[in-house]
Amino acid sequence: MPDNDWDEMLVAATGEVLETMFFASVYGPAQLDGAAAEPRLAARLGFEGTPSGILTLSVSEPAVRGLAANFLGAEQDDQVPFAQLGGVVCELANMICGALLTRVQTEVHFRLSSPELVPDGDPGLHSAPRQSLAVGDGVGDGTIDLWLAVEHHAN
Repeated sequence: MPDNDWDEMLVAATGEVLETMFFASVYGPAQLDGAAAEPRLAARLGFEGTPSGILTLSVSEPAVRGLAANFLGAEQDDQVPFAQLGGVVCELANMICGALLTRVQTEVHFRLSSPELVPDGDPGLHSAPRQSLAVGDGVGDGTIDLWLAVEHHAN
């Protein structure tokens, strides 16, 4: 499967998950004007099958807070505790990866690892993301950066 199909599928999967589970939207590509300076939370998970790979995402704190409130059904004035935000980011990574893999044309079933939080200093977070998307619900707007490493196996 050509690489450019992965980019389109990744954006579509992210949009689908945000709309259906987080009541939020992808507004389009993110502007690269200082958003990286915002505090962020990141998660990573691997998948095995044909192909295998790793999905990593990093979400700006304003976006995480808005997404978490929507996902957890928090009242508008309630602040989601910081400890819960990491779990929401991990679940977001899990759902995006699952939605992405349902778009892959293969007869093989995929196995996903458990998503894990990625520490701030992780060197992978300093490379250019595959996609950088402006997201939000109109209140908790921010960005999601996505890295996708796909390993194609010979048949």
